[in-house]
Amino acid sequence: MKELSAFCFVPDKATVSKGLMGSMFLTCTAMNMPLLAHMRKYLVCKLPDIFKEGEVWRLLTSRITFLDTKDLVCGALLIYYFRVFERRYGSHKFASYLLATCTIATILETTAILVLQHLDIDLHSGGYLPPGPYGLIFPLFVSFFFDVPRVAQTHILGIPVTGKTLTYFLGLQVCSTSAATAISGLCGIVAGLMYRYNVLYLRQWFLVPRWMAKLSSMSVGWLLRSGAPQEGAIGATLEIQRAQQLELLEQQVLLNRARDVRRQGQGFAETLVGPENYWPNESGTLFGGFFRNRRHNAVDVQENNVQPSEEQVQTLMEMGFERAQVLSALRSANNDIHSATNILLHES
Repeated sequence: MKELSAFCFVPDKATVSKGLMGSMFLTCTAMNMPLLAHMRKYLVCKLPDIFKEGEVWRLLTSRITFLDTKDLVCGALLIYYFRVFERRYGSHKFASYLLATCTIATILETTAILVLQHLDIDLHSGGYLPPGPYGLIFPLFVSFFFDVPRVAQTHILGIPVTGKTLTYFLGLQVCSTSAATAISGLCGIVAGLMYRYNVLYLRQWFLVPRWMAKLSSMSVGWLLRSGAPQEGAIGATLEIQRAQQLELLEQQVLLNRARDVRRQGQGFAETLVGPENYWPNESGTLFGGFFRNRRHNAVDVQENNVQPSEEQVQTLMEMGFERAQVLSALRSANNDIHSATNILLHES
């Protein structure tokens, strides 16, 4: 699957991501209310007891939400960050992706627990499956790693820190609670790799039927859809507000660069009307300034006409953009791939 904005970058239509976050918060809140606390037992899944007692459905209910508040907050933030993939794939394709990867991750995790039990290795406190949507979140790290550009923003002790670092730390926080959660996260990543490389033709086997997608859209989709945010809307957290400020600064930089490019196209005309060209220069030559500026502008235009490398073009095309768009964005950004990516995302 190709990523980052070829999935039809539809603003604020990430209904599946919103549904996942909403169900996680509502379920966790309900399980912590005294009136409904007795229902927490339905989120518990113990292997191999569920097969002996015919309660295989617990494999599904144990994936609904995290019971730990720390994991719940980190997991919700990860789903929020990864909603970009739903905007790129479209909700139907994104739902099929989650169905496939969650199913494979659950099978791998169940197999791992049974094998460890057979070897008398107890990492799951007697065979208990860690509750939480590990199979939904961690496969998305595969697409995040391969498809989202890595651009260093700063360095700490020689280690590059990028815009992706915080997301990796959140994932590490979720899966580092115990050895069992680490296995759950690892199984999710393996499932994501299997889907990416279409092992055993997973993409053909796991598809959400279109009639089901349409039924879901008509029944609950209208509750999750929302319009585009108004300009100047303030984020709910300091982090979101900082991200908004950075986006505004990036837009200003891009606009300034676009103006510079347009001015370079007008450079020849400016040499004709510039007042310094109407008077003799220091050597007494009347048109010395004209010819000097003409040569200077010719050098500038030649420098700015340097073609982008094929590697840069391929990197952006792998994110789902058309070649013509990529070339235009790279020219506007003076072959800076980070700025070109921002241009393409804002145009989508």
